Amino acid sequence: MKLRLVAVLVALTALVLLVQDVPLALYLRSIESNRIITELQRDAFVIAGRSEAALADGRAQNNPALTAMLMGYSKAEGADVIVVDSKGVLVAASDPATNVGQQVQSQPEIRSALGGDTASGEQDASAESKAVLYVAVPVLSGVKTLGAVRLTYPTSELDNRVNERVRGLMVVAGLTLLAAIAVAFLLAATITRPIRRLQATTAQLASGDLTARATTDEGAPELRKLGRDLNTMSDRLNSLIEAQQSFAGDASHQLRTPLTALRLRLDQAAEALVTSPDAAAEPLDAARAETERLQHVIDGLLRLARAEGEQQELVAIDLADVATERFAIWQPLAEEQGIRLELAAPQSALILAVPEAPEQILDNYLDNALSVSSEGSSVIVTIVQSTGIDAGTTTMLVTDSGPGLSAEARTRAFDRFWSVREDNAGTGLGLAIVRHLAAASGASVELRESVSGGVEAVATFRQAVGTSSS
Repeated sequence: MKLRLVAVLVALTALVLLVQDVPLALYLRSIESNRIITELQRDAFVIAGRSEAALADGRAQNNPALTAMLMGYSKAEGADVIVVDSKGVLVAASDPATNVGQQVQSQPEIRSALGGDTASGEQDASAESKAVLYVAVPVLSGVKTLGAVRLTYPTSELDNRVNERVRGLMVVAGLTLLAAIAVAFLLAATITRPIRRLQATTAQLASGDLTARATTDEGAPELRKLGRDLNTMSDRLNSLIEAQQSFAGDASHQLRTPLTALRLRLDQAAEALVTSPDAAAEPLDAARAETERLQHVIDGLLRLARAEGEQQELVAIDLADVATERFAIWQPLAEEQGIRLELAAPQSALILAVPEAPEQILDNYLDNALSVSSEGSSVIVTIVQSTGIDAGTTTMLVTDSGPGLSAEARTRAFDRFWSVREDNAGTGLGLAIVRHLAAASGASVELRESVSGGVEAVATFRQAVGTSSS
């Protein structure tokens, strides 16, 4: 991946340099050509001025002074010069091989200059001559045209000048490309380093090392978020596996006792059937009770596993409606036990929770409260919407008048398989389920001592938007 990134960045830089430098080279040639023509025009007018006297006297042809001036200029500037009279006859030239006295009026630039105009341009190479830049200017005396001066400059010299500048551009382009390669390697390393570390972390996780965590303080924001998401997934996976291991250990430990008791009861029943069939009824009844207890433990374990494993979206639930509905369900059982069940709730109390969590929490609280309450006592369900500094929460309280629990027992009550009862009637899973349902709902739960000395079971939820007190 690193080399691919480097190749892409370098190719992009090379493309930019190509798109930029090719038009620039053409532009440089055009600028250099115009500059040379301008210089030639200036020099041509200077030579025309110095040739004026010789042309006016008719002494221009084979004039040593004029020829020497033209040859000196040609040697210094590299341009060929010819001077013609008003009839288009060549009277002086910087090149000794040129035939003085020949008629050159037919050439367009000479004809234009004899007409009083300045001509310039570029002539392509032909069989007789090389490609040149030319300038032709008239030699004037007042309004009279005495002749013309033509300067020609080889385009090969122009190309040499342009190529020299283009070579400079190429050197700069090469240095730019080298810098781009260095920057590309640095940038690619910066991008790929976090990716390689993420890859190494995922490889560790795949190999079973659930303690591996990705770094979240380097790289692009997207890579940092990916690292945080990977760490969240790792934490979640680790907690699920730990919960599974803990669940398996607790389940095997908790199921061992009723299974052992069940096996003993069945062995006793088998022996009784041999010796005294009527005596087998008692161990069979005990075995049936152990089977029911085993079923309760299994049901509780399954509910706890669902509570720990589910990840549900929080929804708005009217806790007042839930309390009213569950109150109607539990009241007949309370009346049957001679316990007074009371409800104090507002008309509406919207909270945020996972579906069915408030119902299960309230059912567990009521089940525990009714199991420890004596005939003639009361169990009170209260829904309170907080205001002031605690605004934004709604609390559900289930208060009983039972024997109560010590501070240590109230703290341990939410541990799985922990029970204060010694009759083995409970599974020790109810409040563990409550704790996990509350955590999934973003709520908190606790047991407090009530005013009467019993237990006040508390669950505090976040209010949903739109909750109003009543």
